[in-house]
Amino acid sequence: MDLTNAIKQRRSIRRYNNTAVEDDKIIEILNAARLAPSAKNRQPWKFHISRGGEKTKSQR
Repeated sequence: MDLTNAIKQRRSIRRYNNTAVEDDKIIEILNAARLAPSAKNRQPWKFHISRGGEKTKSQR
């Protein structure tokens, strides 16, 4: 899929499946995020991976 089609076909997902994401997919996503440009190449990245438990109002 090219970029134009990806932008045109984007959508918001409000309901999610209750299935775990495989480790290799999480690593691939994190590597892509790590390679994204940052302001002045400072790379102030912080990644949090949460598995299990529902998010409460106090969590962000």
